[in-house]
Amino acid sequence: MGKPVLFVTRRLPASIEALAVRDYDARLTPSDVAIADLLVRAEGADALLCCPGDVLDAETIAALPGSVRVIGTFSVGYDHIDVAAAKARGIRVCNTPDVLSVATAECAMLLILAAARRAGEGERLVRSGKWAGWAPTQLLGTQVSGRRLGIFGMGRIGREIARMARGFGMEIHYRDMTRLSPDLEQGAVFHDNDARCCR
Repeated sequence: MGKPVLFVTRRLPASIEALAVRDYDARLTPSDVAIADLLVRAEGADALLCCPGDVLDAETIAALPGSVRVIGTFSVGYDHIDVAAAKARGIRVCNTPDVLSVATAECAMLLILAAARRAGEGERLVRSGKWAGWAPTQLLGTQVSGRRLGIFGMGRIGREIARMARGFGMEIHYRDMTRLSPDLEQGAVFHDNDARCCR
């Protein structure tokens, strides 16, 4: 019995493509594919591995070949896939939960630090050739240490941001649908919908 046929809609990192080739009869794509090509290229495939830019709405899912039994997405989010339409056709949908929590939290911390320390302005000065050297009053910004950070939503990403912010000595306040257990809260201050979080 041969390997299942996997159609990959877009070029992926080399390590992922190598795993796809190892484990499946993989139909790799060297570049992005227009949605019209997706239906043709999926012919005979057992599974489809798409990306967030591939909108698999009800119409597209209805037009998929009957051989497709699984749609996987190379992302945590799956709002680009009409899950109800897939379920109606007996197609399973899977994603990659929790793989981007740390990376997303790092990006959030990057933006927090860049905004506080005016990094964007400094970078533009250097690139424009207008950097004249250090001055005591230049791009002072503010420090984040000891400041209060309000997080709206303490899911996986929110908890990772809180973990990183604690490393800067930040005081964590959060809002969520429900209060976290103490082991997940880790000293963060919960605010319900009636409270003001970040005054």
